[in-house]
Formats: sequence, C-alpha cells, structure tokens
Amino acid sequence: MGSTKVTDEKLESVISRIAPCTLPPSAWGTQPVAWQQAGQRVHAWITWPHRAAELVNAIAIGWNDRIVVVRWQGTNGTWETVVWRSAVTKPRQS
Repeated sequence: MGSTKVTDEKLESVISRIAPCTLPPSAWGTQPVAWQQAGQRVHAWITWPHRAAELVNAIAIGWNDRIVVVRWQGTNGTWETVVWRSAVTKPRQS
C-alpha cells in the first residue's frame, strides 16, 4: 500500500498543473473573433483559481471588442487563455 503522506514535491506537481481561468464563449459577445496568424506581442493579466493574477508576456492571436485570446509560455508549457480586453496592453516601444 502506498504512502498517503503529501510531500512538498507532490503538492507542487499537482498545483503546477492547475489551468488558468479563461472566459467562456458566452462572455465573448456578438462580435466575431479576428484571428491573426502571426499575432501581436502583448502583456496580459492571467488569473488563476488558486493564486494571485500574474502579468505575462504573451502573443495576442485573436480578439474582438470584448476579449483577447493570448498564447503564452508557463512553467508547464504553452497556454492559450481568453481574457478581457482590458487585461491586455501593448508593450512600450524601446
């Protein structure tokens, strides 16, 4: 019989696989999403069900007047998340 002890490693392994919050299609509004092949570099606030929101570097791959679909690299791979348009900004030009 295996151990039921929860180690820090096991806990971190489970927590790191929790997906970020994403908006459901019912929140997208009536405007169609304009999908972009290349996308645009943006900063996006990503929300989580178990921790504070975080600002990430992302690529906006689709948007309309309400939402933006962003692709970004997390610790466990690439994610695509739908966020409110107000949660996304373009990086400043250097």
